[in-house]
Amino acid sequence: MRLLSAEQFAASHEATHHAALAAFALHGPCAIRNIATHMHVLDTGAYSFPVSVNEGSERADNSYVVSPLTAYTGYARYELAQLGYAWLTWPLRGLIRAMGGWLASAHIDRLVQVNNWLLSTNVYPDDWDGADLPEMTDLLVRAFPEHAICFRSLNLFSNAGLIERLRGLGYLAIPSRQVYLFDAREGEAAGFLQRHNSRIDASLLRKSPYELVRGSDLRNEDYSRLAHLYNLLYLEKYCPLNPQLSADWLRAGQRDGWLELRALRSREGQIDGVLGWFGNPQVLTAPVVGYDTALPQKLGLYRLITQICLREAVQRRCLLNFSSGAAHFKRIRGGEPAIEYSMVHVSHLPAARQRVWRVLSRLLQGIGVPLMQRLKL
Repeated sequence: MRLLSAEQFAASHEATHHAALAAFALHGPCAIRNIATHMHVLDTGAYSFPVSVNEGSERADNSYVVSPLTAYTGYARYELAQLGYAWLTWPLRGLIRAMGGWLASAHIDRLVQVNNWLLSTNVYPDDWDGADLPEMTDLLVRAFPEHAICFRSLNLFSNAGLIERLRGLGYLAIPSRQVYLFDAREGEAAGFLQRHNSRIDASLLRKSPYELVRGSDLRNEDYSRLAHLYNLLYLEKYCPLNPQLSADWLRAGQRDGWLELRALRSREGQIDGVLGWFGNPQVLTAPVVGYDTALPQKLGLYRLITQICLREAVQRRCLLNFSSGAAHFKRIRGGEPAIEYSMVHVSHLPAARQRVWRVLSRLLQGIGVPLMQRLKL
């Protein structure tokens, strides 16, 4: 088992067998405008994982995919502003403000994240059972004795075994958000296909004048439009602390094979929607979604993109992790909520820094999870 820098891994013999990972580790962070991190690769012999390493001093607006401080303070403030419950947002805003200074002083961003593809949802190897987690943890603690060790994007439906193994090694469960899962393992018999809204969306897709363009058929000049559409939705409508993907990042992901893009092209030749898949044979997620938000809502671009994702999961007979956001929209189409966790190892850190992580875990378990479930976020 070895931990290599991105440059060392790219120059190694193993890189020829993991070309997509080598390309991502070398160039991925550079093509995302609001991410500053150092990439390594953890090579276990059987598996290779991208590993992000942060000191906590990189940039104040680092995206939440590498910064828990951003996730639990900056991003949380944006989420609160969307709730519309003044009685709730006022006290929570005060709590977040108070916690922010404490988390920063405890260097919560001094963090190593394993299997971090810098996406909203990371997907783990489908045949990995985590038996090598003790050795992985020991190696990372020796290499980074002043950093917390983290595995992000875990939920009890997809990752129950990994969560249990990590708990057994003393990892803390830190709730992060509520995601929505569509179980398509039964193919055409999947229950969500029979939902009223899903059937309406399926009819909309059948009648749509848009051409569905595969990533392999995209033209080089299309990628700037795809990045613009993603930015319209994720950065301008949602939150600028989401990963700010560039045209170069999208182009590289499609070229190197770890991202599958699809686009909706109008009869006039204009691309009005984009989605990108990432996953394994058992789990599919769509970290890239975007559409022209200035176009009339009656076109149903988000509905079309959602239906395309659902149909792809049905064809693959896999689980679609459709991430968080648009909760009501996903619920009425059959999405099942699941709390997502980061599992964090801190027992090697000074007592004061351990305490901050343990308090954060208790607060989010006691306040955050009940609110997400009650308000159906």
